[in-house]
Amino acid sequence: MNSTIIDAYKGWTISVAAEKNMCSSFSFDITSPSGHSQHVAMGGDNTQRAVERAKEMIDMEFALVEAG
Repeated sequence: MNSTIIDAYKGWTISVAAEKNMCSSFSFDITSPSGHSQHVAMGGDNTQRAVERAKEMIDMEFALVEAG
């Protein structure tokens, strides 16, 4: 089974895919509205945790912009 889950959060796109890497079962990519993308190979044990982690990274990006 090779499925990808796509979600949106604060204008960013989150793509979660099944990908075994060490202790993680899922990876994710986050893509900004301007098209800049980041890949995280160890996204989490399940899709829900991978989406949560992706949202945490997006929130961190917003916090860095506000602080700068």
